[in-house]
Amino acid sequence: MNPEEYKWHINLVKDRLGYLNLTFEQAEKVYLHEEDKMTYSEKHFFSEWEEWDFDLSLFRKILNKEKFQDFEKAHQENIKRYEKSLVENDKPRDTDISYNKELIDFYTNGFLPDFFNKENQVGFLRTLKETDKIEYLKKEYKKFLNERKKELLTSHFRYNRSFKPNVLELELLRHKLIYIIPNYLYFKQEMDKPTKAISEYLENKFRYLIDTEEETISEKFQELKEFNQKCFEKYYGKPSSADTYFIKAPELTSAEERTYNTMTVLLLDEKKYGC
Repeated sequence: MNPEEYKWHINLVKDRLGYLNLTFEQAEKVYLHEEDKMTYSEKHFFSEWEEWDFDLSLFRKILNKEKFQDFEKAHQENIKRYEKSLVENDKPRDTDISYNKELIDFYTNGFLPDFFNKENQVGFLRTLKETDKIEYLKKEYKKFLNERKKELLTSHFRYNRSFKPNVLELELLRHKLIYIIPNYLYFKQEMDKPTKAISEYLENKFRYLIDTEEETISEKFQELKEFNQKCFEKYYGKPSSADTYFIKAPELTSAEERTYNTMTVLLLDEKKYGC
């Protein structure tokens, strides 16, 4: 950028913030400040409130008391408009909430109990010889759940504060589902190396089950799929290719599905990981 172009950018700031009557030096500081805000980062970025606080810290330094009051008035008006938009966007989500509550009820009372009923329990669960490794994996899954919940809460309040209670309720319900029926694929993506080594060992250990056990697990997960589909259609209708809210899960091979189902069963917790 040559000197003339640089000067043009500074004058553009002066024009945009004309109500503050900035000097060239003040406008230059604003320009450099805005360049800092626009610095590209894949990992780090401001929330709306953080960006406003960053702006406030600059203008408090460069403006006199009278001009800062003018800036702060406009600043607060921007914040109020944004907060109003958050409230307006937090429309009632009764359908989504009812749908997820029905899933939770079925998962808790219809799917989970069979795996902890001594008469109906899948046979290999009663005769496992790798209990230490399974308990290790379950402890790591509990840590994973805690991390995801903390991430969900901190992210929600960072970007929404308390202006979207309906969205928060829905996010927490969705998160609760993976306490009841573990999401092994999601968990595996987040594993550290020692945990992944244990999980792969267990995958190989239980890759081949006797036919009756594999059939029982397959039937239970087929029952789960059918319920999920019926429940979805009850609240949203049959999905079509035009439905932007419906995301189809990636297809698994039969071997991948067997592994996923078996590892999910290993991670099942009778107390639902305390949820």
